[in-house]
Amino acid sequence: MNPEKYKHISRRLANAEDYGFARQAHHRAYRDVVVRQFGEWDENAQDKFFESGWSNSSHEIILCDGMPCGYCSRIENENSITLNELVLLPEFQGQGIGSAILSETIEKAKTENKPASLQVLKENRAAELYQRTGFKIVGETETHYKMEFDPDTLEEKK
Repeated sequence: MNPEKYKHISRRLANAEDYGFARQAHHRAYRDVVVRQFGEWDENAQDKFFESGWSNSSHEIILCDGMPCGYCSRIENENSITLNELVLLPEFQGQGIGSAILSETIEKAKTENKPASLQVLKENRAAELYQRTGFKIVGETETHYKMEFDPDTLEEKK
């Protein structure tokens, strides 16, 4: 992350007023990925994907120096952590913000000794980031890679 550009990354719970921002962030962040993977962007279909994901999870707005730059959703239970979504506006990608959120998730997984998982569209360049931070591909569907960070695997390598 360029320390001169962003000094403070924080999160806050999303509220009803964040819906429009989050929808815009989803569409802007996913447009190129969806076109690469599926060949076209269908606004109505993407609205449905966004609405389904937004209404079925609790979300946090990611802030950089107090400015909304994306959102995320992480579900935790006694056995695992699932990172459902990590979405950043394109102009905030590649600045270390996603890495910071992932590092937080990985540290929590290590501290609580439980795996963290996520899935990513196969054409999403973020898959490389996930692998660099320690997530491994553990499965795949026709459209997604299923990835996991397992703290037990780290212990085995020592």
